[in-house]
Amino acid sequence: MIAILLALGTAFGYGVANYLAPVLGRRMPLGAVLLGSQVAGLAVSVLLTLGADLTMDARGLALAVAAGVANAGALACFYRAARTGNLSIVSPVAAGGAVVPVLVGLLAGDRPGPWQLAGIPLVLAGIVLAARRSAAGGVSGTEGLGWALGAAALFGTFLATYAGAAADSSAGALVWSRVALVVSTGVAVLVLRAPVRVGPRDGALVLAPGLLLALGTFAFGEATRIGLLSVVSVIATLNPVVTVVLAFVLLRERPATVQRVGAGLALAGIVLLAAG
Repeated sequence: MIAILLALGTAFGYGVANYLAPVLGRRMPLGAVLLGSQVAGLAVSVLLTLGADLTMDARGLALAVAAGVANAGALACFYRAARTGNLSIVSPVAAGGAVVPVLVGLLAGDRPGPWQLAGIPLVLAGIVLAARRSAAGGVSGTEGLGWALGAAALFGTFLATYAGAAADSSAGALVWSRVALVVSTGVAVLVLRAPVRVGPRDGALVLAPGLLLALGTFAFGEATRIGLLSVVSVIATLNPVVTVVLAFVLLRERPATVQRVGAGLALAGIVLLAAG
């Protein structure tokens, strides 16, 4: 029961963070949301791993750094997509990046389970339907879909590289990937000269998504430690459902029917990938 509650906490934390950050990014500089939230996430990650051994071999450290850089790119693409597109469509499409580590495993000789084999075409079909324009020729929420697909590819890269880093050291992977995430985001902000100045109240708000993501990651790690990975992974992957529900209720998003079907198929495929 505790493992299930922790996994639900992960789904809730990720889902709320993936709603809150894009919404904040619609009314304040995107660079401020990205940098502020991830600095907060790094601080929480360091606190959660105090006393743990963070040393990693060269390969593990390289994978952790690669994971952090990919995560930074994924978040930037996702937040950018959500500034113009419907969160109820963008979120499931971006989460479809869960296909990537499965495909990487296939190329490496892994044999995915039947649920994963069923989940891959569902995710891909869902993305195709979510990208459909309305019969009237309007965009119907497809704005930002290109950025969402970029987020999916980078998110999948993050999952694949982070798994390799965590196999060396779970604590090290968490902290060093977060360090790389913050550094790469900071460098991008400087190179692009992106504005980051916000008021004191907004400055406190931008910390919230990073805190939720870090706590969600910690809860997931604890859930896998005391519960069945096959169970907690499926529950944790329900986080896009939280984002979609919040967008539906609070933002009153109403995508076209075919796009809602596509989002639903993508979510179902993600759950099957985790179940495999």
